[in-house]
This record gives sequence, structure tokens and C-alpha cells, in this order.
Amino acid sequence: MKEEISEALIDFYEKMLAPEFSEIKKVQSDQGERFIDVLGHFDSVYKRFDRLEDEYHTITYGLKRIEDQLDGDMKNRKVIETKFWELKQQFEGMQLKLAAIEKEIARPQSPSSGR
Repeated sequence: MKEEISEALIDFYEKMLAPEFSEIKKVQSDQGERFIDVLGHFDSVYKRFDRLEDEYHTITYGLKRIEDQLDGDMKNRKVIETKFWELKQQFEGMQLKLAAIEKEIARPQSPSSGR
């Protein structure tokens, strides 16, 4: 009886379970390969994200430098404008003095002054 049960179980295993297990192993193997491919794709995506993050930091640092430079340029521009207006006022004053001198020179001199 034990032998009959053993033979029946072996027969059941060979006819029913073994083919199923083989099919499961094959599917598992195929899925394992696909899973490895997917992991490889994720790795490449993460590497791209790392590169993009590095580029983002580089760009933001560059923009910060440009903003700081422009801010400095604006301050320099205000200083230059202030000096320009000061020079313009001085020039206008000099023009007035020159006009006064020209008027004085152009004025007919009186004979008593002796010039």
C-alpha cells in the first residue's frame, strides 16, 4: 500500500506538478530578466536626475553671480550718475563764468580805464 501511494504521488508529481513548476520557473526567469532590465532603466534615470540636479545647481549659482554683478553694476551706475550730475553742474557754472568773462571782454572799454 505504501508503494502504491508512493507511485501514485510520483506519478501525480511527474504528470501534474513538475510541468507546472517548470512553467512557473520559466515565467519567474523571464520576469527576473525583465526586472533586471527595469532596474537598469531606473539606474539610468537616477543618473540623469543626478546630472540634471548638478546642472540645476550650476545654473542657479551662475545666475546668483550674475545677479550679484548686476546689483554691483547698479550701485556703480548710481555713483557714476551722481558724479556726472556734479560735473554737469560744475560745467554749467563754468559756462556762466565764461559767458560773464566774454561779456566783459566784449564790452567797449572806457578811455579812463587805460586798458
